[in-house]
Amino acid sequence: MSQAVNQKALVSNPFPGLRPFKIEESHLFFGREGQSDEVLLKLSKNRFVGVIGPSGSGKSSFIYCGVMPILYGGFLTDASPNWEVVVTRPGAGPIDNLAEALLKNNPEYRAADTEERKIKRTIFSTLLRSSSLGLVEAIQQSKKNEDVNYLILVDQFEELFRFKDSLDPNSVNETLAFVNLLIEAVNYPDTPIYVAITMRSDFIGDCAQFPELTRKINDSHYLIPQLTRDQKRRAIDGPVAVGGAKISPRLTQQLLNDLGDNPDQLPILQHALMRTWSYWSEYRDYEDEPVDLKHYEAIGTMAEALSMHANEAYDELSEDQKHICEVLFKAITEKRGENFGIRRPTRLNEIAAIANADEQTVAEVIEKFREPGRSLLTPAYGTALSSKSMIDISHESLMRIWVRLKNWVDDEAEAVQMYTRLAEAAAMHQVGKAGLWRPPDLQLALNWQAKHKPTLVWGQRYNPAFERTMIFLEYSRKEWETEQRIKELEQKRKLQRARATAIVLGTATIVSLVFLIFAFFQKSEAARQRENA
Repeated sequence: MSQAVNQKALVSNPFPGLRPFKIEESHLFFGREGQSDEVLLKLSKNRFVGVIGPSGSGKSSFIYCGVMPILYGGFLTDASPNWEVVVTRPGAGPIDNLAEALLKNNPEYRAADTEERKIKRTIFSTLLRSSSLGLVEAIQQSKKNEDVNYLILVDQFEELFRFKDSLDPNSVNETLAFVNLLIEAVNYPDTPIYVAITMRSDFIGDCAQFPELTRKINDSHYLIPQLTRDQKRRAIDGPVAVGGAKISPRLTQQLLNDLGDNPDQLPILQHALMRTWSYWSEYRDYEDEPVDLKHYEAIGTMAEALSMHANEAYDELSEDQKHICEVLFKAITEKRGENFGIRRPTRLNEIAAIANADEQTVAEVIEKFREPGRSLLTPAYGTALSSKSMIDISHESLMRIWVRLKNWVDDEAEAVQMYTRLAEAAAMHQVGKAGLWRPPDLQLALNWQAKHKPTLVWGQRYNPAFERTMIFLEYSRKEWETEQRIKELEQKRKLQRARATAIVLGTATIVSLVFLIFAFFQKSEAARQRENA
């Protein structure tokens, strides 16, 4: 089949794969009809709503394709029909990211050159940090029309807690300031600002450290319900019908059985359907053939499709690119607990520094994983990459399903654990509370250094005192080697002394034997002389 036909098949694919649905794909979003009204009711009443659910339950897609189209349609009670939605993610800098999100819709900002944009972002960031009403002031400054409501949508809100966990002491203050900005904006009576957050339910306990936020979530949250079997069926059959095709009842049945009751499997289902559609559109036997079991089995089913797909991209890389790929995925993922992984969105320039490679080479690797029909990394295909682009995996399920990434995540967790132990020992040694390392710990640390070749940028992600830690390791190694050399010299001296003693004693023994023989000979000679006399 020609490349043009293949490309057409990919473009018309009605399944997004791992990434969330976009707002313009709401016609492909099925299964949660009627649930948006409750969210909008809570948003209207409290000017705040927290959309909460387990990983993979479709929180972002639900907001983009379920809530926003109704919002833009002007159906929210007691509010103007005109809306401006500001979508932000905490990432590695919550306030800076919010400032950039506020400016994105501004025509002047979009028309400005790089330097002007940087200045505008700095002004907005400073304004947001100036007081807890910074968000209100920023919106009032950029407001063009009085009759506009603002919705601040903070997607992946749980990233805020990972950001706070970092070792930068300012992160705690910034996290608190970010939460205060949102709460004050919601409470401000004169400007219609609404806030919605999406958050994984396993992070709900972390919100307790912010009393006002806890109160808002208690008053107005929506726990995403698990899809019923009929709703799941609509999520499978609906997009296929929109795509102008048919799906065999036995395949729908098989997909529903493979999906089971685990909400975390929904992105895996979407990915498997995306791959099945691509395979069907390329290899179907006749024009009206329905999407069937044989197409689904050819892509590895839900159990293997994602792993096979990611490995395809990996196998297209050169050996050098494979090393960069490993560093890239280790940088943007993080292990928490035994079987618990979270995203760690990272700027492209930081990944390049960790990998000790240039940005263009790293970008080439990223492109392999975000080609049309892959969508394994974000930003999505078509978005230009820059030094400041935040690179992220499309979904946490990639960490669980892709075996190679799972091993990388485990390997990185072990490396971080060793580095953290070493950094703590270096800090204790500096204040005289611990000694230098000795084997077996020292040997394990040296093996870790040889295997992972840690860089300054990598180390500072987990502990800022990278140079001190490496000096401590080097000093421990030299001290141990010096001790070993001293012991070897001492052993050599002992051996030399033992040899000298042995030589002296040996010589004395030989001399004694000579005298003994001589005395014996003299005695014999004297006896013979007596006999002769």
